[in-house]
Amino acid sequence: MSAIFDFSSLVTVLLLIICTCTYVRAMRPSVFDGGLSADDLASPHLSYKRRSGIRGACWKASRIGERLSPYVSVVVAAMAFHILLF
Repeated sequence: MSAIFDFSSLVTVLLLIICTCTYVRAMRPSVFDGGLSADDLASPHLSYKRRSGIRGACWKASRIGERLSPYVSVVVAAMAFHILLF
């Protein structure tokens, strides 16, 4: 069965995407920033241009992982418990 149709697999895939994007952004921030300087990041129209498509989706997933890290870690632990026991 595809991960799209099984809720447990869908949540697991989403958590893996969030954790992977957060890790990649922590190790190499230029991957999602596109090599722009701090002055360029302040401009709203460049920010929108840079964060579209798959790179934008990964940037948003990394921000979720950064800002909601306690909640993400609780959900990861719950999913690990669910996968191991059920």
